[in-house]
Amino acid sequence: MARTGHRPLGPKRYLRQWALDLHIPSFVKRALPGVVANELLELKARILSRGLPRHLGFEQSQEDAQASASMSIIVAVHDAPAATRRCLASLETYAPEAEIIIVDDASSLVETSNLIGDFSGRNKWKIVNHEKPLGHSAACGAGASLATRPYLCLLNSDTVVTPWCWRRVKEVFESDQKIGAAGPSTSRSKNPQTLPLPATCLSYWNDNQICSFANRLLTECSEPVVVDLTWVSGFAFFIRRNLWEELGGFDRNLPDYGNEVELCKRVVEKGYRNVWIRNSYIHHFFHQSYGNMIGDDGILARIRAAEIYIKQKHQIFDL
Repeated sequence: MARTGHRPLGPKRYLRQWALDLHIPSFVKRALPGVVANELLELKARILSRGLPRHLGFEQSQEDAQASASMSIIVAVHDAPAATRRCLASLETYAPEAEIIIVDDASSLVETSNLIGDFSGRNKWKIVNHEKPLGHSAACGAGASLATRPYLCLLNSDTVVTPWCWRRVKEVFESDQKIGAAGPSTSRSKNPQTLPLPATCLSYWNDNQICSFANRLLTECSEPVVVDLTWVSGFAFFIRRNLWEELGGFDRNLPDYGNEVELCKRVVEKGYRNVWIRNSYIHHFFHQSYGNMIGDDGILARIRAAEIYIKQKHQIFDL
């Protein structure tokens, strides 16, 4: 969390800041037995999580619940049932008025198909089924084609949403018609949207702690709340639906990695802004679905290919 001014830290804040600054070098991790290294990381996460109770739930206000009514939330799913279950459970709880569209991009596990059917059946969510995996971009496009609300949220299935995230996004879009795409703070992304504390506690926190951190962020977030970015991370990509349709969605030549970077370039070319909304929070576990399908080497290869394609398309020398 950001420190403001030169106000002395109290004992709890000092301990939290010390743990956050503590770095265990890679060569030390490699030298330690795996169990010991994991225990040290868990100890660090426990210290950082003081004040974020594991058993305290949160009630969503009517205003925050109603804000979700302006969102068409498209969730592209390719197996990873444990992560997907947490994502859909958080949507069931904290997006009660949203239009939710689940795109099952040819999941192979019966458990995944069953949980999609269970959640969609009791919540009347829309489902799109692909017989063959078409990739993240095509899955998002298929879901977006059914959307009817003013704003799209292209949400990865390895995320957990929080009670207050929709209202902050809705307010920012309504505050400036030139804001075309937006994204919340998170635990893992490849741009400034990542916050240090949740990044360190990425897999340690349960859903109550994730919400507790999101609640803390509402009051502890430093100014400015809205920050312009070159591109918005794709894990929870918010865009005006009419702009998405005008631009034709993701580039069909980018099936997954780099698709949000390229789209954000076209957003700017149309005269709109891409922004980070720092006091909105959605937790991201990172590479839990499509990433597992192609592996680390496959991810790296696609990222490099996407960078080359985007540079050539937009005639630029530096992303």
